Amino acid sequence: MISADIMTRSMSEVLGWPLLNFVWQGALIASISAILFALCRNARPHLRYLIACIAMLLCLLWPVLSIVQQWQAPQTLSLEAALQLATNTAIALDLVWIKESAFVAGIGACLPFIVSVWSLGVAIMMLRLGLGLLWVHKLGAQHATGTLADASSTWQCRANRLAHKFGIQRQVTLQFRQQLFSPITYGCFKPVILMPASLLSGMSYDMIEALLAHELGHIKRWDYAVNLLQNLVLSLLFYHPAVWWLSRRINTERELIADDLAISAVGHARPLACALQALDKLESGVLYRPGLAANGGDLLSRIRHLIRPDAQPWHWKMASPVLGIGMALLLLMQMPMMATADMTMPEHPAEPTAIDGNVSNANTANNAVARKTVYVRTQSEHVLVMDEQTGQVLMDKDADAIVPIASISKLMTAMLIVDAGLDRQEKITITKDDAAVWNTRQIMLKPGQVLTRQSLLELALTASSNIAAKALARTYPGGEPAFIDAAQKKISQLKLQQTQLVEATGISTQNRSSAKDIAKLVMAAAAYPELSRLSSRSEGAVSIDGTLQKYQSSNALTANQDWNISLSKTGYSKAAGRCLAMRMNIGGKPVVMVLLNARNLDARDGDVMNIRAAMLPTTAS
Repeated sequence: MISADIMTRSMSEVLGWPLLNFVWQGALIASISAILFALCRNARPHLRYLIACIAMLLCLLWPVLSIVQQWQAPQTLSLEAALQLATNTAIALDLVWIKESAFVAGIGACLPFIVSVWSLGVAIMMLRLGLGLLWVHKLGAQHATGTLADASSTWQCRANRLAHKFGIQRQVTLQFRQQLFSPITYGCFKPVILMPASLLSGMSYDMIEALLAHELGHIKRWDYAVNLLQNLVLSLLFYHPAVWWLSRRINTERELIADDLAISAVGHARPLACALQALDKLESGVLYRPGLAANGGDLLSRIRHLIRPDAQPWHWKMASPVLGIGMALLLLMQMPMMATADMTMPEHPAEPTAIDGNVSNANTANNAVARKTVYVRTQSEHVLVMDEQTGQVLMDKDADAIVPIASISKLMTAMLIVDAGLDRQEKITITKDDAAVWNTRQIMLKPGQVLTRQSLLELALTASSNIAAKALARTYPGGEPAFIDAAQKKISQLKLQQTQLVEATGISTQNRSSAKDIAKLVMAAAAYPELSRLSSRSEGAVSIDGTLQKYQSSNALTANQDWNISLSKTGYSKAAGRCLAMRMNIGGKPVVMVLLNARNLDARDGDVMNIRAAMLPTTAS
């Protein structure tokens, strides 16, 4: 049976990538909005309000669209999951490889944690919104008594006349409350205006009327409904500063529009400006209100807008959002792209493989079988698995790409030394030039130390010592130039058309090849019994200046005798990543595996183990 999580899309992937992508998307939306605000700085607030609302709506729709696309996109499987699917079904799989950088893979591993933190944040924000709504509605549901009831009744008549003047058909309820420091409006179909009781004694009639007209302006425009949607977006995307900035900008422009409507209703701006100035002196007793408060936005800017609406000059800081656009594009380049590489799986393999599921005999491969396309990501960027006897490619991921190969170059170095027929017991002294290259920590070779050529060959192959490989090339007949010439001839002889070697150790990034060429190199090296013996050992010992020093193989997999590894060579550099070329026996058949540019040892060895485990049932049948 196939585990349920193989074919089920992870919710952390469906939500996680859109949430992370919104980091650059939100920055881009905010930056473009800021430029538009600057261009419309002297226009009516209605235009800026529309821009801010559209930007906030985009902040919601873009992640939602990304989630839909993520859900509908082809499910990507790990190599382990794909091979498990292949070995447990009778479906022939056509693999499409997904290129995935180490950066993206690292983020992908954190997606469950990221989604969990986001979910917790959304829960807190929704609780905050719910408590605010509950507080406002409980406050509005209280019944006023005494003086407040009389004041509410008196001002209700004025509110009804102003509502009629605004063309508001809904019944508007006006109440005065002791707990408030600023007017609040809530409700869509049955709107309620709550006014602070302190206004009755602290403000003149025309000032209170101006504030009441301001609140009715919100009701006329259905601003409460927009405010609820705005708070919903803020709760869902709370982690992005751009959403908070856009929300504040919506509040600012909304208040300016309501101010303009109030002026048109009462006839002049001074009473409203004086009322706002008085509100500014009052302290707010509530940290958060989901309703619409008259002291919202920047009060100083609002008063200036009412009394002296001067044109705003252009300032160089208004162009700073261009930097935000650049940063958003930079983040975009780091986000995951589902770029697929060509898949070269054989359409009709000569015999059953792990890719074609559990097939009882070779003739079944010729019958019509159900086929399924799966999208697979491996930890290694370039993979080639080949049946050495038939030459059949069992698995091929971007195997033609020419990339740095690091210490896999030492397979060629070892073959040239054996081909030259040099005295293996000749003693060689390590020089300063030899020791100048990066050394393995297992055997710390130093200038002046004396080793036999055989010991150097062992250290170069098994322990992957760069100093040993350097000394072997230096003492090659004719020196290193002659060694490089011999390497070029060997490359031509083996018909390695995608291989270039400029030195013996693999330190140079100019030592380049492809997985296909390395597979040919492995088969050629396997024809040398001495190289097979040395490279397949898990440990060894050499005599250095009369002292026996032990070392371990650079490939820890050779320690497992059940794996039947007959040749192995690892490689590592920053440019090449973790590489491995190996010849092993699986189910009685020699198989060549080449894996290049894995991000770490565990990733590379994990690919090898998954491939071997999947091939065992089919090769043994």
